[in-house]
Amino acid sequence: MASKLILKFKDSVISECPLDQEETTIGRKPDNTIHIDNLAVSGRHARVLKIGNKSILEDMGSTNGTHVNNKNITKHVLKHGDVILIGKHTLTYVEFPDQPAAAPPEPEPEEENVDKTTIITPQARAAIAPKEEGASSASSTAMAMPLGGIQVVSGPQAGRAFELSSSLTSIGKGDTCKIKVKGFTVGKQAAVITRRPTGYHIAFLEGMAKVKVNGETLGNEPRTLNDGDLIEIGDTRMEFFIKE
Repeated sequence: MASKLILKFKDSVISECPLDQEETTIGRKPDNTIHIDNLAVSGRHARVLKIGNKSILEDMGSTNGTHVNNKNITKHVLKHGDVILIGKHTLTYVEFPDQPAAAPPEPEPEEENVDKTTIITPQARAAIAPKEEGASSASSTAMAMPLGGIQVVSGPQAGRAFELSSSLTSIGKGDTCKIKVKGFTVGKQAAVITRRPTGYHIAFLEGMAKVKVNGETLGNEPRTLNDGDLIEIGDTRMEFFIKE
């Protein structure tokens, strides 16, 4: 199921943003995926994370908060028709069926000519062109961050270690989860570990089995992970560590 956000100011549609990336950022700074140039909007206001078929809206500690359907939220699993209020702008979340890919046209036969100039398509040119400066800067920041990992202490994957190099790592019994946790009470997308410039953070998403960090049940707020923290979900225990 594909999805997008429709950005409006009052009743005027400003833009539409497909949610086809792992992370979509929203804020006043121009390098956000959705740029809202308004003083009521924080530089890094909110973001949408794609985890499997779910789109999860997360406030990034904004000054004026993020509201969904007139309720202040810190984290919210988006549903079709949800209206997000950020500053004086609204974003409507819309889901729609995936469009089948069009079959490529049959190539026309042509005579072989060694002197013929090769034409580079815009898609190929974009693929070989250097990345934008902003993307390079973001990559450098990620590389400068200490790299973390998860060591599974007990459970179905006991003994395995996972490197947390992605911006998000999902945990649960769903097929799309990187770290598998079994159990009737465990959600398909039970939890997610996000990697930000401020460090690693874990957030509970769904399921009857709660997430515990060092024996404390995780609430609705994400929690910053520290080297050596023990994470429990169902019958699985894991240790978070920072690589040397």
